[in-house]
Amino acid sequence: MLTSAPGERATLQGQFRIEHTADGASVENLILDGRNPGDDLGPLIYADDVLLRGNEISNDNTAICVHLASYPGEEAPRGVVIEDNEIHDCGRLPATNHDHGIYVADAVGTVIRGNVIYENADRGVQLYPDADETLVIGNVIVDNGQGVIFGGDDDDSSDDNLVTGNVIANSLLRYNVSSNWQGPTGHGNIARGNCVWTESDEYPGTPEGSGIEEMTGAEAFDNVVAEPEFDDGYVLESDGECAEVLSAKVEAAG
Repeated sequence: MLTSAPGERATLQGQFRIEHTADGASVENLILDGRNPGDDLGPLIYADDVLLRGNEISNDNTAICVHLASYPGEEAPRGVVIEDNEIHDCGRLPATNHDHGIYVADAVGTVIRGNVIYENADRGVQLYPDADETLVIGNVIVDNGQGVIFGGDDDDSSDDNLVTGNVIANSLLRYNVSSNWQGPTGHGNIARGNCVWTESDEYPGTPEGSGIEEMTGAEAFDNVVAEPEFDDGYVLESDGECAEVLSAKVEAAG
């Protein structure tokens, strides 16, 4: 385990990588400042069963932050858990459509749970091009360029991913939830039981005000359209509709 000393919170600055030989690694309770001379992305996760929990992750708008991918010649990482982190200000500005808070490029069975993901240049969570069996649950995903996308490239698609019980709101550039397929169309992708909200005239979504695109390769249903109300920063007011959605899913998952 890599963590801070008791009662402290250490800062690691620079590109951070968890290599494919580090299965089961745990990174907890740190400030991960990804700024580095080459503006390289990170944390970069290649290993199975990694736990990334309770960290503050940012890079002062220079690159992608959390990135899951297969190491050249190796299988995709499996069973990674990204939990209870604060992930913000990732990605170049003006937005390039390439820099995200969490980018699951090639992975199986990833769990993204209980994070606060905000003010990232492009998508809060990108599932593209070969993210399979991902669970995105109980997160606050707000004020990003876009919210969550299911996608695939010319050769691969992201399949059997579930996005549920999240607050996904106020995407600045496009949709809160969308899909994009450049080759094979994905299947088994679902966005349900989320609290969603937008005031965008250009991307109002279906139903209006949801910011949910009419998607192919993914279904969206039973989502609540309501404006999230925050007490302090991105802490939801306890009596709001969005807080009820979030707490219900977190309790069910726990």
